[in-house]
Amino acid sequence: MTMSKSEEQNNFPSDVAMFIDWENMHGFIRGKANVSALREVAEGHGRLVLAKAYADWRETRFQQDSLVLYKIGFEPVYVPAGFKNNVDVKLATDCIDFAYKHPNIRVFILVTGDGDFIHVATALRPLGKKVVVIAQSNNASSRLGDLVDTLLIYEQDVNPVTNGHSGDMSRVKRSKAPTQLEGVFKDIADIIRREEASPILLTNVKQKLIRAYGRFDQRDFGFEKFKAMIMVGAEKGYFALNTAGLRDWLTLAQEDSQIANAELPEGLTDLFREIEGIIRASNHPKALLSYVKHSLIKKYGGFDESVYGYNQFKQMMEEGVRQGYFKLGTNGKQVDFAYLTPTPSNEDS
Repeated sequence: MTMSKSEEQNNFPSDVAMFIDWENMHGFIRGKANVSALREVAEGHGRLVLAKAYADWRETRFQQDSLVLYKIGFEPVYVPAGFKNNVDVKLATDCIDFAYKHPNIRVFILVTGDGDFIHVATALRPLGKKVVVIAQSNNASSRLGDLVDTLLIYEQDVNPVTNGHSGDMSRVKRSKAPTQLEGVFKDIADIIRREEASPILLTNVKQKLIRAYGRFDQRDFGFEKFKAMIMVGAEKGYFALNTAGLRDWLTLAQEDSQIANAELPEGLTDLFREIEGIIRASNHPKALLSYVKHSLIKKYGGFDESVYGYNQFKQMMEEGVRQGYFKLGTNGKQVDFAYLTPTPSNEDS
């Protein structure tokens, strides 16, 4: 019996393309990226037909890398340094070019955590492409996690570090999900706790559960929507659900917070007013930025500037300065602090 063309496509592995921002990965991974592990992930999604790595290969730190990559089937693409985001632009244009020229490629894997690739993801998905991002945990843009099909963390999902930490969720990968809902809620609370007091996107929580259990579907527990299930967990006090920066976030349960049921400020205006109050209530006219952020973490059970679209806390505080809420300075120890007008004397903290 002859199969139709659509049946043949369904039975044939998807063609996969992988694009590595080598400069990005090299800068955030201690040592060398495990390219064999990256290739294994790609081949788990289908037939790897295209693999490219982008960098200025003239740089001393990359010269040996290019030869190794070439020998194992990854094409080193030379992008000269000297212009900002050169690698990002070349990688992005290649992705879109190959998406149109080679419709057989159905899965695009981007090895980078750079939020600049949001536009690539949003361009590829309407073309019917599955987009997978592999990023380092301390370099993964939370914005990418919302817009791609799968976000993998390099040191957890690609090249796990087996260092004996008992709390590592990778140790329960492919185990069955708990039969009781309370067990899932406890695991979610553990996931948030490992984020070191940073809020975690609701969409990322579900991805982490899928990685931990092999599969996860809230309908197994009687919920049509994942958020509806999470709302029950929040009501039971396992964690706190907030809507801030136009997205849903989870933080730790707030029993240690200064205000019961405190929710993250919805927008920057409310946040900067809150920071004004923190500075005013501090015991010193110049509040260290670390103190301000710790105060936010304590009050809300977790805080991270990426909720509001910033990669660094200081960048967010600089926006508060531009809007006139407070001012920033640096003491004699080169430590940043915030203060309210009138300007205090320039003494060391």
